Amino acid sequence: MQEGIGREERDMTYADLVLINGKTFSADLQGRVTRGEAVAVKEGTILAAGTNADIKAYVGEGTEIIDCSGKTVLPGMCDAHCHPSISASAYSGCDLFGIYLQEGQTAEDMVSAYMERLKRFIKAHPEDELIRGTGWVMGNFCGRMPTRHDIDAICSDRPVILESFCQHNLWVNTKVIQLAGLSADTPEVYAGEISREEDGYPGGLFREPEAMELIKQNVPGYDFSVEQYKEAFLYYQKEYAGKYGVTLVQDCMHSENAKEAYKELAKEGKLTLRARGVYLAEPGKASEQLAGFVEKRAADAIDDTFKIDTVKIFAEGEFALSEPYEAEFLEESGLPPGHNGALFWSDEELTKTSQEAMKAGFSIHIHAMGDKAVSQGVRCLAKAQELRRKEQGRPAEDGRGSEDAAARNVIAHLMLISEEDVKTMGREHIMANCQPRWMVHDSDIHAMIPMVGKERAKACYPYRIFLDQGVTTAFGTDFPVTPPPDTMHEIQCAMTRSVFPDAPDYETFKGKVLGAERPAELWEAVQSITINGAYQMFLEDITGSIEAGKSADLVILDGDLEAADPEEIYRIQTETTIFKGKIVYQKSK
Repeated sequence: MQEGIGREERDMTYADLVLINGKTFSADLQGRVTRGEAVAVKEGTILAAGTNADIKAYVGEGTEIIDCSGKTVLPGMCDAHCHPSISASAYSGCDLFGIYLQEGQTAEDMVSAYMERLKRFIKAHPEDELIRGTGWVMGNFCGRMPTRHDIDAICSDRPVILESFCQHNLWVNTKVIQLAGLSADTPEVYAGEISREEDGYPGGLFREPEAMELIKQNVPGYDFSVEQYKEAFLYYQKEYAGKYGVTLVQDCMHSENAKEAYKELAKEGKLTLRARGVYLAEPGKASEQLAGFVEKRAADAIDDTFKIDTVKIFAEGEFALSEPYEAEFLEESGLPPGHNGALFWSDEELTKTSQEAMKAGFSIHIHAMGDKAVSQGVRCLAKAQELRRKEQGRPAEDGRGSEDAAARNVIAHLMLISEEDVKTMGREHIMANCQPRWMVHDSDIHAMIPMVGKERAKACYPYRIFLDQGVTTAFGTDFPVTPPPDTMHEIQCAMTRSVFPDAPDYETFKGKVLGAERPAELWEAVQSITINGAYQMFLEDITGSIEAGKSADLVILDGDLEAADPEEIYRIQTETTIFKGKIVYQKSK
């Protein structure tokens, strides 16, 4: 038994596990920070938290003791917008991440780089009837669209489907187009775009949801099997979630097979985190789809480790902006003057869908980047919430917005937003889901300048404005869009708004800060990555903070987070991750 920790000889409950000599750091929804030294855990639940002396009485002969040696202990962290299921494409398919356009390179150089990696994968997997991959970047092609012929030159006898890193584009070969039954006569889609050759035949690039569905729904064997997804999820838990102290995720777009994999792992007791899924609503189909969501929701709820109570909506594909893209960019891209991006939904349908989804007991999670799309999302959610208040007989002046029993409505990404829309979000309790890794001056922001100009680029990905207007803000990585899903990267980027030495473009952008906002304080970043994410998923009474009675979801870091220079937080790693009182990850010594 550790020195200074004894066992009281009286009738009481002894802990299964005790953490001592740590520096606990936990924020609640009101921003109150609680610090301490020790935590006692019994049967997956936190018995008590406080000083070493407070916890001493909970130590019995069978208590496991972890001496934290002055290191920070956080609540289990939350990735409130990510795509673990899509990472299966990189795990089970061809990994196209990590290829960057270098100075002096051309679009043809980038095609060669991608095709060389694809060629190696195909050679190593002669048994695969369908080749899948993910991770390529549209911006690497300098305006030149990827085509079916690029892939045909490498593989023409087997279908090849390559998903972009952002999950908004599919790049395919001719075999895929044939299997999908597509031709020059295939009609255009509403939500998306099919690239075309001069005679109208599909060129091999399918952009945005409706166009991508032409491939996903019509190519036999497109999706991974349930077993492949299970294998990929187990890998994700070990190599990503546990490694970065994540014990709660919202998978914001997944297939039916991926959902079944989650359910099977939950039934088998193999999930080492809580996962929440989404149902995807599409314009023109939403009312019919919603009835289906309601019908299958009960069967999709396994236990507290997996269920679905959110409807996901894409407001846009390309950035829908309040003001047009830059004139030179429009000319180079072959777009008409004044083009500012299209919205997928009408206000009427988006409002109606949101209202009906809330009435059915779902929260709404809207993907919106451009300020035109964000404004529509805010406007329609606010209107839908007003209609729900009237249905419930609540007074119009009741400013609780979505704070009824049904919904925690969210707008995710928020690349650009007006101050007025932020105020509406605060007043209506519409949550903001932000990606801190994007809140920095880096290659992605630099690539935005030709599209939106310097002033708008500098205003991208705000955070402080949400905090100042009382908007509950949760963090997500959007993994695998920006790998790795490192929680310390998120905290550091929120606190510095600049790249860190581990970033591939650090030498180019070191010292540059994005925007004029005051960066986050540590407690604000921790609140956003813990309790606020739990709140988003109606789990704030279960997890997200270090309090007696809550699930023992805890993270021991390998250093003192409060003492660290914000510019050095990226160096801190997770030493131990605990989920429901069980150690699910330990850093190799």
